[in-house]
Amino acid sequence: MKFEKFIYKKRIKELPKELLPREKALKYGLSCLSDSELLALSIGQGTKGLNVLGLSDKILRGRTLKELKDLKVEDLMKIKGIGKAKALQIAAIFEILRRIENDEEKVVFNSPEDVYNYIKKESLHRERQEKLIGIYTNTMNELLDEKTIAIGSLNVLSAKPRDIFFPAIQLNAYGIILIHNHPGGSSKPSKEDISFTENVRDLAFKLGFELLDHIIVGKKGFFSFSREGLL
Repeated sequence: MKFEKFIYKKRIKELPKELLPREKALKYGLSCLSDSELLALSIGQGTKGLNVLGLSDKILRGRTLKELKDLKVEDLMKIKGIGKAKALQIAAIFEILRRIENDEEKVVFNSPEDVYNYIKKESLHRERQEKLIGIYTNTMNELLDEKTIAIGSLNVLSAKPRDIFFPAIQLNAYGIILIHNHPGGSSKPSKEDISFTENVRDLAFKLGFELLDHIIVGKKGFFSFSREGLL
């Protein structure tokens, strides 16, 4: 600790190169830097009586980077040695990260075709067994997750309600889209398919979810319960 205090009070130019984040990053890559060193590299300069290594260590003391990300400018300014400009600089770094995360391409289902095109990767039309897949969405119809709910025999599929709704509860989902295939080739729903869909729809309503669609995939196309007015 005494050594650290000594190092932190030194001017950066006076420190050995092996202790400097910039030199370490150039030689070994950014992945070799500690959280404190990464922050030091980002904010660039220290404050009066404390170099950038000491300042970054002080900012992170007792915090993770994730916790630091959630601090507002006003919170950062409460840390001794952090003025308005430095607080804005740190906050701006994490705002950039947030925007990058938000700009990542999201999968959105606005039509039965969107669902069918998304599920093509599963090659359900080639399966020899029936397979039931659940797609879970938020209120914006954006994909939260996809789960294989059940796999049956050639033309018999048994799925329990808990297998459908448990993931929805875990994901705090709003919408559920079911997809299953007909190995026989036709995408036309059977009486069992219609009854099953009605039961799931009613249960979803009671549990606070919405069954947005049930897609049946055949050899040459698909059937949408939503489009056909069966939901």
